[in-house]
Amino acid sequence: MTLHGAAGHPLGEQDGAALIRMTALLEGHLLSGGMAPHLVDSLNRHLQRAGLVESGAGPAELRLALADLNQRLRYVLGEHDEPPAPGTGQVDQYFGFASVTAAHAFAESARARSESAAPPVAVDGGAYDGEVRWQVAVRTAEPPLSAAFDDHVVRLRALAAEHDGTYGGWGNAAD
Repeated sequence: MTLHGAAGHPLGEQDGAALIRMTALLEGHLLSGGMAPHLVDSLNRHLQRAGLVESGAGPAELRLALADLNQRLRYVLGEHDEPPAPGTGQVDQYFGFASVTAAHAFAESARARSESAAPPVAVDGGAYDGEVRWQVAVRTAEPPLSAAFDDHVVRLRALAAEHDGTYGGWGNAAD
């Protein structure tokens, strides 16, 4: 998706800020499962007409389109110096471990299964249940809200459990 030319009239800061909050709110409802299927379909149709999603887009593609739109609005308001690149849909899955030894063992096991696991980093563990001092991020290519994503989470959680690890959720891939 490329940015088109500037609009005929500038977007006011107050309007831009409201649109940013609205796109974030829609994305949040989509991620939480709180968006009715007919609304997902309607938003996809509107975004398809605008060239922001392909025909047949589902919740995963809608989430990415809303996130990208949010970042472009932030660019318009001056939060970014350059137009943001479109999102890839990749996210990092986070797994917590009590010991650095367990975290390293998980990361090595994940890499042996062709996963993109980062080296363990020390954390305060507040986002996890139980005692967690080390975290490993695993990059996933499957977009959230897809069946492939859910299956990947199940496989990674099982692998983490083999090393006494816990799942800490996911976040946008940090590049």
